[in-house]
Amino acid sequence: MRKRAGLGFAVALAIIGAAVSCTEGPGSASPPLQSPSPSPSSNATVEPEATPAASPAASPEATSSPDPVPADYNIRAYPLGRLSGNWIFVGKQVRRTDAAYRSQNQIWAVPLDGGPAKLAFTYDVGTAGIPEAIFDNTPYLRRQFSPDARRMVISIAGQLVVVDLVSGRVTFLGTSGYFPAWSKDGSHIAFVFYLPVDQVVPPEEAIGVIPAGGGPVTQLAKVGYSGRSVEWSPDGSMAIVAQMDRTVIVAAGTGKVLRELTQAPYEHAFAHWRTTSPQIAFITARCDEATTKIIGLDDPMLPERMLLDTQAQCPALSIRDPRWNPAKASELLYVATRAEPGRMPHEYRAHLLDVVSGRDTVLPFDAYEATWTWDGERIAYLTANVQLGFGDSVNVSRRDGSGSRNLLTATGDDFFFSVASVNY
Repeated sequence: MRKRAGLGFAVALAIIGAAVSCTEGPGSASPPLQSPSPSPSSNATVEPEATPAASPAASPEATSSPDPVPADYNIRAYPLGRLSGNWIFVGKQVRRTDAAYRSQNQIWAVPLDGGPAKLAFTYDVGTAGIPEAIFDNTPYLRRQFSPDARRMVISIAGQLVVVDLVSGRVTFLGTSGYFPAWSKDGSHIAFVFYLPVDQVVPPEEAIGVIPAGGGPVTQLAKVGYSGRSVEWSPDGSMAIVAQMDRTVIVAAGTGKVLRELTQAPYEHAFAHWRTTSPQIAFITARCDEATTKIIGLDDPMLPERMLLDTQAQCPALSIRDPRWNPAKASELLYVATRAEPGRMPHEYRAHLLDVVSGRDTVLPFDAYEATWTWDGERIAYLTANVQLGFGDSVNVSRRDGSGSRNLLTATGDDFFFSVASVNY
């Protein structure tokens, strides 16, 4: 039986529900939301280009803002200017000593062709609150870039925000949402939001879609309590959606289910979709049922085929974030974690799977998260910190795991939570 919320939380949920106007299907229309402001919001501070060799000594001061934008965003953008070549973007969380249960997220840009790391933007995140609430405070960066990688969409205090990395311009999209994912054709942004409810905790969730420039929101699919972002098709016409008990491919324009896939994923980074065949790799497993597998689809409508069966169950073995090599069609990078019964994961390993030969190679480094550079010759990864449960350094190696070099290192309670590779 579901708990009933107190009056204060019910009011908060009513506000959240009112912020998102949805359709239940293609036959109903969505009223427009608040249009994005033509200029950066007044609580966004644009600074000159920053190229620090290490983290700032202190968090920026919060800036004031009028309603309806909350004053606690504390977002600061540092324009990167002209971007070219290969870059690694990494998210770092720094604990604030001047505010309880609050940290600062820092998004860093590291040029792989030489030069210092650059701070792109920072914003505050909460680290405690209602247990049933969604916490998007360690975002998965890969899905949050625009196709040209010059903008990022993030969720700050439950509001969708677009940051222009080149100019530092910050735009609030005028809707609440979490775990945003920018479509690969650049036209829309998908996100998770709470369904309007009446004094129910926790409220169910759904996937909404909003035009990339802001506008009306369309409900794409109900997802229960999955709390996972979508994986877009390369042309933006379809998306893979993780529901409570299944994974489906839906039409982005209508939400119509086009294909039901086997089982439900357990990780937010559960799939990768490309144009080359096999197009899709996705993870299936449930901790109370089948073994952990990687499934492939040569085409969204063709039969599934097994790419890897680990013969192990979650939580003894969990895998996440399958990443196709952009230069070699048969290679799939993924991260595997191991845990003993009743304990947190104690081992994080990067694997390289050849889907043609079936050879699964364990790379000679531990990794909380890993991804390819855009030439497919190198791997960028976060070295896992078992105590923190995230990463404590950013590194890059050759594709076979050799020649690793350090790019950034965290200190104290700070940690890295996500890494993405882009090419301009």
